[in-house]
Amino acid sequence: MELEEGGYPVYGSGGEFRRASKYLFDGESVLFGRKGTIDRPLYVSGKFWTVDTMFYSIIDKTALVPRFAYYWATTLPFGAWATDTALPSMTSTAIKAAPIAVPPLDEQRAIADYLDRETAQIDAFIAKNEELIALLTERRAATVSRVVVQGLDPEVEMTATSLETLGRLPTTWTIERFSRVARIRGGLLKPDDARFEEWALIAPNHIESKTGRLLELVAATEQSAESGKYPVRAGDVIYSKIRPALAKAVIAPGDCLCSADMYAITTRTESVLANRFLRWQMLGKWFTEWATERSMRVAMPKVNQDTLNAAPIFVPPIAEQHRIVEYIEAEIGAADAAIGVARQSVELARERRSALISAAVTGKIDVGVVA
Repeated sequence: MELEEGGYPVYGSGGEFRRASKYLFDGESVLFGRKGTIDRPLYVSGKFWTVDTMFYSIIDKTALVPRFAYYWATTLPFGAWATDTALPSMTSTAIKAAPIAVPPLDEQRAIADYLDRETAQIDAFIAKNEELIALLTERRAATVSRVVVQGLDPEVEMTATSLETLGRLPTTWTIERFSRVARIRGGLLKPDDARFEEWALIAPNHIESKTGRLLELVAATEQSAESGKYPVRAGDVIYSKIRPALAKAVIAPGDCLCSADMYAITTRTESVLANRFLRWQMLGKWFTEWATERSMRVAMPKVNQDTLNAAPIFVPPIAEQHRIVEYIEAEIGAADAAIGVARQSVELARERRSALISAAVTGKIDVGVVA
């Protein structure tokens, strides 16, 4: 029976996800993902239940220290063992057949104690850097969301608008319907078009959520391109129509294609509305919330063309748009550089953690044994 609180933890391959009134096992165990997340074994102690996506182990403590078994389990080649299916799966046969070097119990305990201390320090370092990344990402988003609806001058005169969730805009700004100041490019290109050989293809998974950062640029010929794609011109805004809460919009770095899950957008007159300003506005909190709320009115959350064409777009004087874009991109550049350093630190720390565990459980590090 499922409980709101109390009871015993229930584990699936993603970790604990509910509480139960009964337990399946009581004691120390190493849990192995059977489906889904298969490469993150867990060490647990006490009473617990597992669902069918997670294996649990019964460990003979006269031969194997459970914490040592856990650290050994993290070194297993799960990727090589996983079934080649849409949802990665693991068999108990593969796990049972994995060879394990078993040192004496006192040495196992010494190794586990050593790794507890060392990994705790590494994990604390990783956690601090992940907190920093989250803080910088939040500040980055807040900067964009603020200046695309308020401008750069905190003393500017503001006026009320008819948009209740927005409230006020600078008096020199106007509100236009998307269709009056921008348009969606059409015209599907088929895979036999020569441009498929020359251009890259940008899909939603190539764009980082909420930051609009282009993660990679991949040739269309290297991707699945059985269906038609939309042509995009250098400088166009590419906006993901699927799940707008993810907030994915990027400026096309050159002539390219975009998937059918995206819109290729250009402003009608750059002297009225700049593409780069429009892109940042579409990444802002106000536009994202507006689009998300309307996307939920259809079966699959997405922004259709009629919805997008009706969207309110804020249009400052063009010179101010350029100043806002320059400010955002300077601020974003500094934040992204700091985020990049923190991410690299996390990656290196995780690599060190894995290498340390592997070396310790295979006897390459002498951790010392207390008699």
